[in-house]
Amino acid sequence: MGRQEHATEAPAPASNPAAVGAAIGSGRDALLVTAGILLSRVFGLVRQRVVGHYFGISAFADVIVASFRIGNLFQNLLGEGTLSASFIPVYARTRAAGRSDEATRFALTALGFLLLAAGAASAVGVALAPALTRILAPGFEGDRLALTTGAVRVLFPMTALLVLSAWALGVLNAHRRFFLAYAAPTAWSAAQIAALVGFGEGLGRRGEPLLAALVWSALAGAVLQVIVLVPAARSLIGTIRPRLDASDPRLREAVARLPSVLLGRGVVQLSGLVDLALVSFFGTGAQAAMSTAQMIYFLPMAILGTGEAAAALPDLAAETAEADLDRRNARLRARLGGALARVTTLTVPATLVLALLGGEILRVCLQSGEFDEAATERVREIVVAYAFALLGNASARVLTTTAWALGDTRTPARYAIGRVVASTACSLVLMQRFEVVGVVLGAVLAAWVETIALGWKLHKQLGGLGLEHVPGARIALLGAASIAPALIVRWALPTPIARTFAGSLLVLAVFGGAFALAAPALGLLDLRSLWRRRARR
Repeated sequence: MGRQEHATEAPAPASNPAAVGAAIGSGRDALLVTAGILLSRVFGLVRQRVVGHYFGISAFADVIVASFRIGNLFQNLLGEGTLSASFIPVYARTRAAGRSDEATRFALTALGFLLLAAGAASAVGVALAPALTRILAPGFEGDRLALTTGAVRVLFPMTALLVLSAWALGVLNAHRRFFLAYAAPTAWSAAQIAALVGFGEGLGRRGEPLLAALVWSALAGAVLQVIVLVPAARSLIGTIRPRLDASDPRLREAVARLPSVLLGRGVVQLSGLVDLALVSFFGTGAQAAMSTAQMIYFLPMAILGTGEAAAALPDLAAETAEADLDRRNARLRARLGGALARVTTLTVPATLVLALLGGEILRVCLQSGEFDEAATERVREIVVAYAFALLGNASARVLTTTAWALGDTRTPARYAIGRVVASTACSLVLMQRFEVVGVVLGAVLAAWVETIALGWKLHKQLGGLGLEHVPGARIALLGAASIAPALIVRWALPTPIARTFAGSLLVLAVFGGAFALAAPALGLLDLRSLWRRRARR
């Protein structure tokens, strides 16, 4: 491949200076998205630790998992993912063409129709809460079923609020204001943390009263998130007065993308709900254990996959305005290759940490109160299974974003349907022997099938994926150099010490130190260089 600069910046060939600058700019944007997501995920992790402290892996914890998943159903359909595929590309391209007034009118029209849809979905969710709970948590009976139904009725009104937040996030992203957009969910987590600590410690509440405090605080947190994001969006477009102009041609273009986007999002949500239903049959604590493992998995996944995809989308969409097809494809390959290089550089070490040091992560991040060593071991097995999906899912996010930028929402939707079918079939087979871990392994296998299919499709369309920018050998060496010292330290520690908070923290610190030394030594990551470039801009 020849010698390249830092893989996280993934420069294009020297003959294309514009592509070089594009790759560097995407790296900066990805860093801002990563910082925002990291902050919100840290707060989310603290929230999960507090929830685990009071509820452990219990029937109440199962209620929390099921009610939040069901309550967020329509928000997941109408929120960030849908807007990323339909709203942001159209809005960003209109602005890039110098038609800012038209872009603003389109944004306000989209807001008006989104609020109508979200409000209707919330009302339907509240009315159908009992039926939805019985369908989506069929293993629940008695108190677990009744408590989940009541919580779902409170959580469904969050939909309209969080969809409004997602619209504001889309506006901020299109204007390249990434940090606030992805840091804002800290308000949602902070409200729940405050309620749990206030009612749990201050008032000594436990069980059902504490559960009620958590649910209502989630609704309050959604209000806070709107207060953070919407004024920022207003400062960029001048107003937040919704419009209902069905004749807007940009709205028609965005709506034309919606069926396949909603189909793709819908089947992904369906897959998660099927997994939730399957796990509900494995007894008390099974859903809580799976949700806790997902929380650990989603931390690197959100930073490495979602963050990179979100940063790349506005620039990818703007590149599609290039009339020369060869030049357009070259620029898209450069951006895509740079994104995949950054994803792979960070995902390989993260996969090794989840697979080999999952117990240490859980002891440091979550083990407290009702969440004891037995809970840690139960969740660790699931975390190990999720580890093998990290690279595939993170790459799929970037590939899907590229397809959306090209205006192709149908291909990701078709592949998502195939993923759900494969995931369900594999899960039904593997769960017979491995229970919850089997359900996760089914999802892992299906994720890789989808990623390979998407990659093959885009390779043919663009003439490549820019994989020449991914230094595989050096990334593998980085993973080995980072994990080996940590494993040695864990082996050297006496077992009683290794299984304490201090021992686990030491092992993880050794990994972090080894990574911090190895990454720049191998020419794979240099944040100082990245920020120096930003300062010179």
